[in-house]
Amino acid sequence: MKLSKTLFKQYSRCSRVSALDDLYKKRLKTSASIFGDDEQDDFIELLYTMFDEETGDDLIEVIDKQMEALLPYYNKLEEEAMKIATDVFGGPIHYSLKTTDQKLFTYQSKDHQYYCYLDGYLEKENDIYIFEVKATTSKKFQELGPMIKKQHYPLFKKKDNVYHLTHYPEMDAKNFQRAFEKLFDRYGAIGRYVFDMAIEKMIVEEAMKQSSLPLKNIHYYLVVLNSSYVFDGASENGEPVYHEINHEKLVDFIELNPIIEEWQTKIHSIKKVLEEDITLLDLKTIPIGRFCERKKMSKCPFVPTCWEKALVDGSILEYLDHHFGFTDEFGLKHETLDLLNQGYYTLDSIPKRWLERPNNLIQRECFEAKQEYVDIDKIKKGVKTLSYPLYHLDFESFPSPLPRFRGEKPYAQSVFQYSLHIEKAPFKCDKDCDHTEYLALDFTDRREELIQQMIRDIDLSKGGTVIVYNKSFEHTRIKEFANMFPEYREPLAKINDHMFDLLDLVKTRSGLYLDLGFSEEESKQINYYDNRLHGSFSIKKVLPIFSDLTYHGLPVANGTEAIATYAKFKYLPTEDIEFLRRDLKQYCKQDTWAMVVVLWGLLRRVQKS
Repeated sequence: MKLSKTLFKQYSRCSRVSALDDLYKKRLKTSASIFGDDEQDDFIELLYTMFDEETGDDLIEVIDKQMEALLPYYNKLEEEAMKIATDVFGGPIHYSLKTTDQKLFTYQSKDHQYYCYLDGYLEKENDIYIFEVKATTSKKFQELGPMIKKQHYPLFKKKDNVYHLTHYPEMDAKNFQRAFEKLFDRYGAIGRYVFDMAIEKMIVEEAMKQSSLPLKNIHYYLVVLNSSYVFDGASENGEPVYHEINHEKLVDFIELNPIIEEWQTKIHSIKKVLEEDITLLDLKTIPIGRFCERKKMSKCPFVPTCWEKALVDGSILEYLDHHFGFTDEFGLKHETLDLLNQGYYTLDSIPKRWLERPNNLIQRECFEAKQEYVDIDKIKKGVKTLSYPLYHLDFESFPSPLPRFRGEKPYAQSVFQYSLHIEKAPFKCDKDCDHTEYLALDFTDRREELIQQMIRDIDLSKGGTVIVYNKSFEHTRIKEFANMFPEYREPLAKINDHMFDLLDLVKTRSGLYLDLGFSEEESKQINYYDNRLHGSFSIKKVLPIFSDLTYHGLPVANGTEAIATYAKFKYLPTEDIEFLRRDLKQYCKQDTWAMVVVLWGLLRRVQKS
């Protein structure tokens, strides 16, 4: 059997994956795995970095829609990375945007042929340099390391765009080890990149042994976007030019040799088990676990199969903060995954005496009584902090891996659209007449136009409140605008100063309600719950409870589709862009009108009392 690096990662999740994939291929009468190829794996990696996985959207389903939109950015990243690698390490580097034209290493082990393609390969007289480009940033490597007496001790230190593992003899061994272990967690935010390169090392070096190639020093580098790089807006023929700025290059290199060497014993052990699993192809059910990665972009595609009994309405996965587990009457803590494997599938399967968190008791009562929960006092006092007119605001942004405009960093949330519904008094807002918006005409830098119009539209000269849903996003974007366009700092700061998060009314925010005189316990307790939320407070889950509005059937129905639609602006003529602009306007308008409707729904609930 031919096993790529991607299949190695997938099949080694658990003993059942290879058997399920074999069944999938037989049912479809195909030799193609459900996991695709290494190129598909690269795109999942790109999406993993670009999108928030806690929004409630099933992003796995939209991967195909994103491919066309994201391909130019991933290709450009690889090109730029290899140019910089040539500059830092010397050349010529063997690389290609076409996977099958990249340097290939393959070797035979029993009945299996292992292979991997290399993003970049540089061979010198006594040394070989191998580069693996990942669409993430260096920030997580910068931050890895313990904080001791308010001082950060990073595990990696940077010199000339290369991060090397470092050691501190004086450091507390326990703190250091806790951080170091993250490099060996294959499902962790950092460890999964290291695991990827550790597999690559095994395949490359086993292939070289079988080929009897001369022994050379092999150096392995993870290539990531430099989180400190600030683009100066330079361009040539309409395309950005990413030259070095203040001694910072677009990408950084993480030297992983000592870590992936330490991985090798475990990699070979995993390989042995994997080959046994492929031979047995045992379909028997096994306990589910963290390796399923159910909530991640990189989740196993067989999650719906293996988690079937848990993915039902009223699942224990709907309990808020269920990841903290549940404690029984004897003080014994039970992890949620363990409970699922023991047959505790639904909210009412957990003994009530195990529900120590007040929010979980509220959820349980709503589930059993089939009724909603409303904290009238908290919502009323929260609403009193609002000053009319209310400006219901929502942004759409493009999280480009490569900065597009002056002042942006990699993965900057580049705002291209906003929608605004203006509510002059309680229940006084017309969906069409009291709506205004901005949407970029094309793919060029229109940020200043957007800022200018937004400042005009949000007139706070006589007071008012800017309503958003999940405040951190809009609040952060406006702070970034103020830094990139300091001439508008004062009016932008005023918008932020008048911002209120509607989520604070629906769910809660301790700081707000402590200031309003509620106890600490009351402040932490949710304000509203209905079974139909299924444990999520995303606007798309809340909206159907208060209205019959729906996103289903809209040409653009979620944030990922909005990004893909906007990305097409770069390649289409003006007349075609207009059709896409109409779809984007409809979607963003729905978002702010949804906020109006949800607020009104809450007001009506508390007015009944």
